[in-house]
Amino acid sequence: MGQINDQPLSSILDSGTGSVILNLGVGLKLNLVEGNRSHTALGGGRNSQLLRPVRIRNVRLGPVKLVDVRGFAIDLQGLAASAGFSIDSILGEPLFEAGVVEINYRTLQLTFRPSSKKHVCSTPIPIKIVNGVPVVEVALRSRPGETPTTLHLIVDLGTRHFAAIVGGPFLNSETGRLLFQSGQAQQIATGTGGSVVGKSVRANELRVGDHRYENLEIALTHQVHAFELGFADGSLGVPLWQQGAIAFDYPNREFCLE
Repeated sequence: MGQINDQPLSSILDSGTGSVILNLGVGLKLNLVEGNRSHTALGGGRNSQLLRPVRIRNVRLGPVKLVDVRGFAIDLQGLAASAGFSIDSILGEPLFEAGVVEINYRTLQLTFRPSSKKHVCSTPIPIKIVNGVPVVEVALRSRPGETPTTLHLIVDLGTRHFAAIVGGPFLNSETGRLLFQSGQAQQIATGTGGSVVGKSVRANELRVGDHRYENLEIALTHQVHAFELGFADGSLGVPLWQQGAIAFDYPNREFCLE
């Protein structure tokens, strides 16, 4: 539970979001939506949604408090229905930039620390912050014996069901086309534009930093707009770290898998 302008609201902490997002109904109720200016959301799904600018006096989650935060409002009812619980706000990049954020999936604990108190990590993995989200370089081998393909994936707490979701130019490569043809069509996610349809496939190997994962279930899709723009080929998902912990250190441009 977070707070927006000192009002308790149900909040999701999401590294795949480069801003603070309010449910449109909440933004209107709190009189935070500014004018009619808008931007198009880059989330997944066939439909597009408009982002309405908001200006928030303060945002609080645990010990972290941000002041004078600019964000956006959007209809989050579809995402809430998919998640099975109410979503008033999504807290993205501004919260992560405040320091080290660690999520322990074993103990269900969320910890914030100043970045000066460096997280002890035996094998930190470099990231770049692109459009407000953390992007990591990975190596994907779709079949045994193939040369790995280098991809740039968003480390995304919102990718819940697959070890990775990949789209963009990779699907136009020979390797990507063959892998896509081998998959089974299904709904793979729910984005701001509704259901995301793609294919579930098995990948031989995925390397992230010094971590090596084998025989993974990943998803391929053309329906995530952000993956078609070139700054990321896809996203890494929760199944990679749900048996352990993940820590983000945006100020030092690295993250850690345990």
